[in-house]
Amino acid sequence: MEEEVGLKEIIMMRNRSVEEIHIENLSKKRYELNDKYQASWDDEAEDYQNEYPEEIDSLGEEILKYIKLWKNSLPFEFILEELTKLGWAPCLLYDDDGRWAVSGEGMQSVSVNNDNFDCHLSHFVKKDMWKDSIREALNYYLDNS
Repeated sequence: MEEEVGLKEIIMMRNRSVEEIHIENLSKKRYELNDKYQASWDDEAEDYQNEYPEEIDSLGEEILKYIKLWKNSLPFEFILEELTKLGWAPCLLYDDDGRWAVSGEGMQSVSVNNDNFDCHLSHFVKKDMWKDSIREALNYYLDNS
């Protein structure tokens, strides 16, 4: 059974770049540290029993560094998904005139029970953020955030 899982992982890795795999590994390590820390919450004490691992933050900074370094070779979707794992909220916007922007500043309704719901979104977009391509808009967002 272990060999089948290993083979499946190898096949899946063939469809991703070395850069993606490196960032995913850093992200996985960051999540493992955070999960361990979150599991140390004590309801009675109303506090965490483990000290906050500073490595969570340094891994986040390292992931962001690599995203910015490899931004032109990483898939757009991969970048957006990894940024959300770091707590960012990038939104791809189109202005019906052929221009794109990625904004992380705005407001929206919040779900109280984590279900999908109809909501209103408002985003702040400075005029310099509008670009002719999605990739240009993403690069501008990364370079100016």
